[in-house]
Amino acid sequence: MARKPMYDGGTKNKMIEVASKMFFENGFDGTSVRSIMRGVGGEIGLFYHYYKSKDDLFTDVMEHFFEPYKKDFERLVEEARQKPYQGLLRFFMYVKDEVRTFRQKYEGNMHRTVRWAIREQTLTVIEPYIEEIVNILIENGANPIMNTRLTAVFLSHGVGGFLLHENSDWVDGGVDEMRGSVNAIMRFDEEITQKMIEKYGN
Repeated sequence: MARKPMYDGGTKNKMIEVASKMFFENGFDGTSVRSIMRGVGGEIGLFYHYYKSKDDLFTDVMEHFFEPYKKDFERLVEEARQKPYQGLLRFFMYVKDEVRTFRQKYEGNMHRTVRWAIREQTLTVIEPYIEEIVNILIENGANPIMNTRLTAVFLSHGVGGFLLHENSDWVDGGVDEMRGSVNAIMRFDEEITQKMIEKYGN
């Protein structure tokens, strides 16, 4: 039986809500379908009406978690269209601030396996938005050291990965390092930078 569309009713929303709490606290392996449905107040059969497996539910939990962030990523891409020069830096500054908030909110009360899953998923989620900003910058004269796709992957997993690393000190600083990394990868020279600032502002 094919899965129903996401969020097609209160029961499925409740399943995602309960599963999120249990996954966050107990991890994927420490959370059973039975315990989820006990929290929902439904029978096991109801679970399989919506999902083929616990993995499918976990995928929806992750999608639900990232939904508000994706809206902000879209906004940052639009801002980059208006003011390209610091588009990538603004994007990574947003990620930096959200990582700090995430750590403060979930430090000590989120299972390490779920923290790791969110970290890995974040790197995948941000890639297409970074690629869009890279394309905007190329249209404005940037000449990155790699092709667009590789540049987006390198920035996502390089700068983004360092921000998301549990021992990273960039979360409490690192602005100059981030700017230097972006400028080096995008090969911003003084002429390109000045043209963008003159056309769009800083």
